[in-house]
Amino acid sequence: MSRMRRSQGPVGAHAFSNTAAGRLDRDGRGGVSCDPVSASRATAMPKQPHILIVDDDPALTEAVSWYLEAEGLRSTRVPNGAQALEKFRTERPDAVVVDIMMPGMNGFELCRAIRAISKVPIMVLSAREGEADKVRALDIGADDYVTKPFGAMELVARVKALLRRAREADGETLTSPGLEIQLAQRKVLVSGEEVSLSALEFDLLATLARRPEIVFSREQLADLVWGDDFSGDLRLVDSHIYRLREKLTAAGLKPCPIATVRGVGYAFRSAA
Repeated sequence: MSRMRRSQGPVGAHAFSNTAAGRLDRDGRGGVSCDPVSASRATAMPKQPHILIVDDDPALTEAVSWYLEAEGLRSTRVPNGAQALEKFRTERPDAVVVDIMMPGMNGFELCRAIRAISKVPIMVLSAREGEADKVRALDIGADDYVTKPFGAMELVARVKALLRRAREADGETLTSPGLEIQLAQRKVLVSGEEVSLSALEFDLLATLARRPEIVFSREQLADLVWGDDFSGDLRLVDSHIYRLREKLTAAGLKPCPIATVRGVGYAFRSAA
């Protein structure tokens, strides 16, 4: 079991180091700062978004839960993938935060199982920094990938961004030969058949399709889709675009309307 450094004065039921920007380290050891001011930011909400946290490290899940709840979110903690899947089916949370390295059903397997039945936003946590693991997580449906160590408040901001993107829809329907994008329902149809996309894949497609022929750089897409919460490698944009193209092509949309503009970025180019 990992240990957490404690300060002399506890804050509520938890006592964390009182530094300005705490970090959750690679294996749970090290400190998590608890800025007492953050607790005052918690706001009453008619319906608190519910976050399912899945990790076999109780110190880490306790810290993440504390920060989420301090910001007005509700959280449930489970230690393994099997229990998480059962909780997900009975409670239907609004987002899932899952660690990769767990005994039994690991984070990849859990992500795949959830994505098979739901489009709920999924954030993957991992001590692994390799691009292969990031690509694998995105490939099976994760919407964000956060590498340990990470700032606790950054994690909360990323979760809130996932929730915000999942809520945003204006009812418009975008069409292109063989393709229909229903923004309010967050559905994508190819030749009338629904294509299963992750939340970020959908947002990237909608962003490009709203402005056909306009070339977006990776930086612009990161800003428009992830917003100020984006702090990852810009290659993640490429990875999401790659997986999005694969799914559209596999569904029969040929040629794929998402074009690469070498040295610049990407554009949506509808077939004539």
